[in-house]
Amino acid sequence: MTQSPKTPTPVAPTRDDPLLRHLSERLGGPAGRRLRPRRSPAPLLLGLTLLGILLSALTSQYCRINGWGGVEVYHAGCYSDISALFAQRGLDDAPWGPLLGTGYFEYPVLTSLIAALLAAATRFLLAQEMTAALGWSVERGSLLYWDLSFAAAAVVWLVLVLVVMKAAGARPWDAAIVAVSPAVIFGIGINWDIWAVTAMALAILAFQRGAHLSAGVMIGVGVSFKLFPLFMLGAVLVLVLRRDTGLGFGVFLKVLGAAVVSWLILNLPAMALSSSAWSEFFELSAERGAGYSSPWYLWQLIAEGRGASGLSATAISGFSLGLFAAACAGILLLGLRAEHPARMVQLLFLIVAAFLLLNKVYSPQFMIWLVPLIALAAPRWRDALIWQGFQLLHFWAVWMHLAGIVGDHEAQHSFDTALYITAVLGHIGATLYLMIQVVLDILRPQRDPVRQVGRGPEPGAARTPEPRAARTPEPQVGRGPEPGSAPEPAPGSALR
Repeated sequence: MTQSPKTPTPVAPTRDDPLLRHLSERLGGPAGRRLRPRRSPAPLLLGLTLLGILLSALTSQYCRINGWGGVEVYHAGCYSDISALFAQRGLDDAPWGPLLGTGYFEYPVLTSLIAALLAAATRFLLAQEMTAALGWSVERGSLLYWDLSFAAAAVVWLVLVLVVMKAAGARPWDAAIVAVSPAVIFGIGINWDIWAVTAMALAILAFQRGAHLSAGVMIGVGVSFKLFPLFMLGAVLVLVLRRDTGLGFGVFLKVLGAAVVSWLILNLPAMALSSSAWSEFFELSAERGAGYSSPWYLWQLIAEGRGASGLSATAISGFSLGLFAAACAGILLLGLRAEHPARMVQLLFLIVAAFLLLNKVYSPQFMIWLVPLIALAAPRWRDALIWQGFQLLHFWAVWMHLAGIVGDHEAQHSFDTALYITAVLGHIGATLYLMIQVVLDILRPQRDPVRQVGRGPEPGAARTPEPRAARTPEPQVGRGPEPGSAPEPAPGSALR
């Protein structure tokens, strides 16, 4: 029996979230229970995102004025791979080099395509007289390149907020976690990660709505930007392996098949143009050793401090992959053994977070990966802000650490190694804390803020499953009726 979809009634955030409810007491108190929103939250969320974009641009003003060279970019916290690679990888002279193999560019095909398109646009605009009149010059081509890249990323950020708003269902205001995220504000101008994050969010939304082929297509698109959207396949597989989600194995095959086809469509032309350029990302991933801010790098620092030799790149790759595989096995066991099916985005959050903690490198912009997943999997403002606070501490700590490595500095103008290690352990601990919260939400659905909201099933997601075994119904939990939350959750509840 297929349940008819319903439009969920949006939740008032000042009534639902403990932190926002407490803060609202200074402004007249939380929204009343009879309050019904008359307007879509989209305009205000987009306005908040525009504010975030402005703040993000302001954080990079030192580098926009003084350039991205020298050690001061670290002290100012505005270092950017985008501007650095423009000259270092020859994009200023050969914009299409990342695709044609005329220069080294260690990124997947769609990231290479975006970088090349923006480089070509930069070179074209620098040849126009009007460009010089507006303040850009050939001597500082990296400034225009960064500005164009940031403008494109800002548009993608707006799209991401709207997608998260739609995916949040009855909790559209959770998208504000993405709109005003300090992690995005400080991290969006470093690299091109926002593109992959948005592709992953689109895949999540499509899967929620039962559009499994579209979800697979967007996974393939996301993997062509960065690797991590691939982990959504693991989250889907866990749900498929359960018998009480209403998802047959055919759903997984649809998502997997669409992902493979879209990935091949995007990657085969790049392979044909230059197989060596296409493979550079995979070769770097396999050969690189411990990168900054990973637990493996801390191991190396501590070992060097004691006069011992660290692990080899091969050993680090083996340990990293082995521990991540073990973490995925644990998530699989959790997903299969939990009394109620987890929501898909909860499983995806755990997988991506485990990858970030165990990977060989943790670049500052990687914090963007988890922001939309936090908004959908663990939308508690207090926890989200605490986590982002630790991310910002790490953001500054890693720049100060790099400043001490690449340039002369006075001790009072930098962080010592102990503080850097503490900051890295802080971001690791904060991420582990969020993972524990999500695990508890899976094991005890009544504490999950998303499941506390009565909402209709995901359109076209699944059929009502048969219960595992007859048992006494449990009492309903939360403010509104949760379809099937006692004894079984709604079939669509696993798909968000």
